[in-house]
Amino acid sequence: MNDAKKFDALLAGYFRQTLAARPVWANHLGMRAAEGQLGEPSLKAIRADEKRRQQLLGDMDQLAPSALSAEQHLDRLAVRAMVMAECEDFDRGIHRLDPNAVDHVFGALLHELQRGEDEPTRARRNVRALLEQTPKHLRQAARLVDRPERVWRRVMDQTATGAGALFEAVSSFMGDDARHLIAAAQKAVVQYHAQVMSRPLAAKNSFALGANRLQRRIHDELGLDYTLGQVEALALSEADRIGGLLFKACAKYGQGQSAESIIGKARSEWVPEGDLLEVYRKETNRVASGFRKAKAVSFPKGDELQVRLVPEFMRHLYPTAAYSSPGPFEKRQRGIFWVNDLSLAKSSAAEKLSEVQQHFGISLTAAHEAYPGHHLQFVTANGHARKWRPLFAHAVFYEGWTLWCEQMMADLKIDRSPWTAIIQLHDALWRVHRILVDLRLQTGRYTYEQGVKHLMSHLGFTKARAEADVNWYTSSPAVPMSYWLGRLENARLHKRLVEGRGWSLKRFNDWLLSHGTLPQSWLEKYMLD
Repeated sequence: MNDAKKFDALLAGYFRQTLAARPVWANHLGMRAAEGQLGEPSLKAIRADEKRRQQLLGDMDQLAPSALSAEQHLDRLAVRAMVMAECEDFDRGIHRLDPNAVDHVFGALLHELQRGEDEPTRARRNVRALLEQTPKHLRQAARLVDRPERVWRRVMDQTATGAGALFEAVSSFMGDDARHLIAAAQKAVVQYHAQVMSRPLAAKNSFALGANRLQRRIHDELGLDYTLGQVEALALSEADRIGGLLFKACAKYGQGQSAESIIGKARSEWVPEGDLLEVYRKETNRVASGFRKAKAVSFPKGDELQVRLVPEFMRHLYPTAAYSSPGPFEKRQRGIFWVNDLSLAKSSAAEKLSEVQQHFGISLTAAHEAYPGHHLQFVTANGHARKWRPLFAHAVFYEGWTLWCEQMMADLKIDRSPWTAIIQLHDALWRVHRILVDLRLQTGRYTYEQGVKHLMSHLGFTKARAEADVNWYTSSPAVPMSYWLGRLENARLHKRLVEGRGWSLKRFNDWLLSHGTLPQSWLEKYMLD
């Protein structure tokens, strides 16, 4: 067997074994054999995962890179980035620090509740199996966490405290015949919470990855050759540039007023006509039609996008809007664009209108989540000829792509509202400041509290909103910075290929999307002639 065939065999063997050991992930990917399983949260299983990763890295080192095709090189870089990050987490003892088992269980249950809209019998079977496994799963998981990281423990505390809402949703879906299973699962959550809360805390800021590891992730996961100092300098420069553009755009609406207050006033004056769900559907179709007419990108064939209301029993679990992508191994490539209309739970006209107005800026949301944003991008990636390519999902691409979609909407004048441009600039400034907070948190230059204060002082966030953002940053190193850095990568390549080589916008976007969800610099290196 030559080295090219050996590489494909190594990749297939690794993922078959890994997905068998991680059934929740496999289920989300669309593998039916994994449904209704939570997996084993034991030290034995964690060590087996690490052994498998080290074996793969060692075996890959025995292959001659010159024997691999360009497509194989992309998979090589992607699987190495994935495995190296997991090896680092093992080395850091994340399994001892992160009490995320309740989130793991809840994520599996929520996935089935979403499925239950179309396939209730299948979903109920899977929910029952998950509930049956929950007590044992949480007992095992609690033994692993002996020194919880304080931010992550606080997140777990919030999740466990709000568990009643999730179990109410499960109860509403399952009916009376699962009451005893739900009660047992709820008790297990309470016991897990008590055990973790009783453990001594890890040292403050134990979430921090460290400068060397963050540098590696910027190189391997974002595909960038920037030093940490260069990333920070770029972010500071972009903050000045975007801030200046935002100030200029807002000046005509009120001198000396913040962007937040100007946007808030516009939001309070926005009164959409008709049912909110219908407004979303119309805007989603209008934005998609605009991109089609502009011939900006190829649309996938055979996909479905349903714009749906979040079911009543799940309203408390969703933001204003969200997207659920189909798994790459699902035959039916159907995505769901969820609309959370909390006005339906209000009684007075004023309260109803106030809730509806939280959805101000629907066209940007539609471009970001639906067409040509996440839905189009992930469905396109799911159809890649390389079987394992859809498993690699680099935020520098998928979030950079959605921000690129928002920019194209403005450039192509698909939405001519002046508020769209202002909201877009305000959100862009937020993504730029994410770079600074992400970098400084993960290198230990910021404490958690300093990260929260940064978002409050620079973006006008409330403390609660800033904390929710920073909670996520602590557990996802290099992902928050990926949004705007990915957006800049797309602009850089656009300048090279569209402005420099004369490519059409459609050719450029189709080329970007055709290789999966990988760093743009890798595509530039291996997929350009």
